[in-house]
Amino acid sequence: MMISNGIVFGNGKGGVGKTSICANVAGLAAHSGWKVLAVDLDPQGNLGSDLGYKQQGRSDEGESLLRAVVSGTPIRPLAGVRERLDVVAGGAATTDLLAVLNNRRSVDPAAVADVAAALAPLAADYDLVVIDSPPAGGVAVDAALAAAHWLVIPVKFDEGSIDGLELMARQFGAVKRSANPDLELLGIVLFDFSTAGKVIRSEVRKQLAEELGDAAPVMRAVIRKSERGAYDMRKVGLLAHEYQARAIDAAARTSIAERIMRSKSGQHVERYSSAAEGLADDYKRLASELLLSLGDLHRRVGRQ
Repeated sequence: MMISNGIVFGNGKGGVGKTSICANVAGLAAHSGWKVLAVDLDPQGNLGSDLGYKQQGRSDEGESLLRAVVSGTPIRPLAGVRERLDVVAGGAATTDLLAVLNNRRSVDPAAVADVAAALAPLAADYDLVVIDSPPAGGVAVDAALAAAHWLVIPVKFDEGSIDGLELMARQFGAVKRSANPDLELLGIVLFDFSTAGKVIRSEVRKQLAEELGDAAPVMRAVIRKSERGAYDMRKVGLLAHEYQARAIDAAARTSIAERIMRSKSGQHVERYSSAAEGLADDYKRLASELLLSLGDLHRRVGRQ
């Protein structure tokens, strides 16, 4: 029942970039020609803000997935969120879904795979399935791990984030033993790091390598810190490469002198993060690295 082309993004701690990375990898994969399905298993439904369909009032708040698990109704994803990108939304109904899974699991531990069973018929129509999981652990994360072939763990430079990684590693091991023996750890992603903090990045990589051994690589791509960029993108539902394109367009339409003049006269001036280009490049490098890793792994399995 495991989705062979599925990746789940998870960490036991919140605020480490799971949703942002999931959304941007999904969007860039679709932009490069892959047919992608994104699945939101977080009751907060933040994937909808990153991809913009929540601002457009398009989210079903997780109703479709809830009905599929409860009654076997085929999932109807939100189609065309981006070209070649569809979404199974999360939200308020996801809370009800998790209650159903908890009740079922108390009787039958195998019920954690019910989400995978509901997604599998739909997933077969896509080249890639990405799953955003909540930070709290529990049955939602177990369901995501039971559904996916690969796990990617984002981390920030703080003890809470590292602790969250350890919690996720334990949950990964438990699900691999009980529900999904094919689950594999694809890599660790460094998120929200200062571009000037090369020494810190090196120390974190070393620490993770010591703790994880050969379990999984720390990805070469690092997502830089950009509070303004992150705020702007989520507010209007833009991905990093889309935000960069809008910043370039705004700069081309008005000169610096004109923007200064407008600002002084109290007129609205479009402002974008100075890190827009670098942030877009970071996500492009990460998406490329992950997709190339998947391609290499699939070829390796095919030769066995």
